Amino acid sequence: MGVDAEDGDEAESLKLQKLAARAKAFRSTEFDDEDSDDDFSDDEELQSPIDDVDPFIFFVDTIKALQASDPLRFQNITQTLDFHYQALANGVAQHAEQRREEIEKKKMEKAIGAVAS
Repeated sequence: MGVDAEDGDEAESLKLQKLAARAKAFRSTEFDDEDSDDDFSDDEELQSPIDDVDPFIFFVDTIKALQASDPLRFQNITQTLDFHYQALANGVAQHAEQRREEIEKKKMEKAIGAVAS
């Protein structure tokens, strides 16, 4: 009775090994396909309208638009923020202004380079 159980275990083990080998072979052929999308890395050539949008500047401009259109709501929102979040919002606003200056500087340099060429 013990011999039959061992033979059954060996048969099951061999069956599992064969299945594992088939699964491994299937995965390797599936992912090594030459038409895989992973091979394409032309991200530099792809552009979308949102590429030119700086998220910090967009956030600050949206906040300024809210402040201009609904000052009472803006005041209620900002007053409920604790000191940490007010400081964080000020830091984001400062960073956005720095980014705005950097972007303008790059545009100017690009424009000067285009004129000089």
